[in-house]
Amino acid sequence: MRIIGKGHSAAKKLCSAINIDVPFKRAFGFLEKKLKFAASNVACNTMKEAALEIRSNKTDTEFSQCGVSMDGTWQRRGYFPLNGCVYLLSR
Repeated sequence: MRIIGKGHSAAKKLCSAINIDVPFKRAFGFLEKKLKFAASNVACNTMKEAALEIRSNKTDTEFSQCGVSMDGTWQRRGYFPLNGCVYLLSR
């Protein structure tokens, strides 16, 4: 639910609508932390594997060459945005 910007109260409404048990607020927070940890591990491992793959394709030169496309976005406009993300694709 945090991914879409909603918290425990929205999860309660969703669970009620689909007729499943509603997790308690403390359990909900614990599950959120576990999911955040798992998602962070997957993201880090994926990025490490991609970097190793690029490094293994190195030719005789000192630098690796790969095509890259990058884009980013912010949660809010202004000088002090709270959250942002960057998308980076290589081929």
